[in-house]
Amino acid sequence: MDPRLAFLRLTADITFSLPIICPFQNRTSGAVGQVELNYWPPRNGASKAPDHLLLFILGNPGLLGYYPHFLSHLHSLLPPSHAILATSHIGHSTMVPGPTVPLSLSQQVASKVELVEAIRGYLDDWALQEGQNKPKLDLMGHSVGAYMACEVMKELNTEKSRPVCTAYLLFPTLGWIANTWNGWTLWPIFHRPVKPVLPYLSPLLRPLFSLVNLPETSQSLLLSPAILKDVLSLSSDEMRQIRELDTEWFKAQGADQAGESEGLFGVWTKGNGDGWVGKDGPLVQECLGGEISGRVKVLDGVPHAFCLTREHSEVVAEIVAGWICPNGFRPETPSVPAEQPHYPLGSNIVPM
Repeated sequence: MDPRLAFLRLTADITFSLPIICPFQNRTSGAVGQVELNYWPPRNGASKAPDHLLLFILGNPGLLGYYPHFLSHLHSLLPPSHAILATSHIGHSTMVPGPTVPLSLSQQVASKVELVEAIRGYLDDWALQEGQNKPKLDLMGHSVGAYMACEVMKELNTEKSRPVCTAYLLFPTLGWIANTWNGWTLWPIFHRPVKPVLPYLSPLLRPLFSLVNLPETSQSLLLSPAILKDVLSLSSDEMRQIRELDTEWFKAQGADQAGESEGLFGVWTKGNGDGWVGKDGPLVQECLGGEISGRVKVLDGVPHAFCLTREHSEVVAEIVAGWICPNGFRPETPSVPAEQPHYPLGSNIVPM
């Protein structure tokens, strides 16, 4: 069994504070490097493999500090035999060293393929040892993490084998990012001459932190030139590569082709409220059968960077929990709190 995933055997114990922070060493050619992971083990404390593991792929910036409340709340809503594992991107961590040359979007996807294959193999071997049924492995992605989740499914799932059953797409950026509102307005920071110098100028912003409502994780990003370099490099790649939609593939992930609880499910912001999503949003929603299918949720008043407030994190967590356990968890129709929370600076800009 792969020793890189030995941490999956840790149990939710009082000696550990959740999430459990752990690294994973990627070995794929062209995508070698360490990635930071956060793990929420099953709450039942059993020594057996989790019945269901949900792997969450972050947006960009891929900093785990943006998501703890969202993932902790989701973990609390799921059955005690379920586990959650969140992965950042190589080079997007203050905990583990990054590469000297930033990884491309394709290389980051390759690293996720390796991680999913390793998890699938580890869970299967573990369950076989314990005489269990094969654990379910699903993906969840935010923003470009949703794009990566789809690419992993395209790479690994075949007619004969489906190592990944389902993916939950949260405010996904799936096509034509460069043509979105944020793609147009933020174009200068993703290109020369601004992109190469911005990471080295960002620490000069430290005196301004006390004057703006900036999340602590965003502050740590701006004070880390090496990470900011990786973030901007990945952003530029997204602009170039994420263009045309494979609509036939998305249609195949809807109710007609996939099982009722398999395929794709997605959350979007209503109207033009998401600056990172353009015409791809309505197209993918249509491919999945729209809101009437039960696979699509369109929220009014919840921004792209939902994870920056507790209220919005809980709204989205309850939607995902309802999809994962439709018979065991029945939340009321999610709605934004009556008193709208004040949006932190960048709530519709990062993560992307």
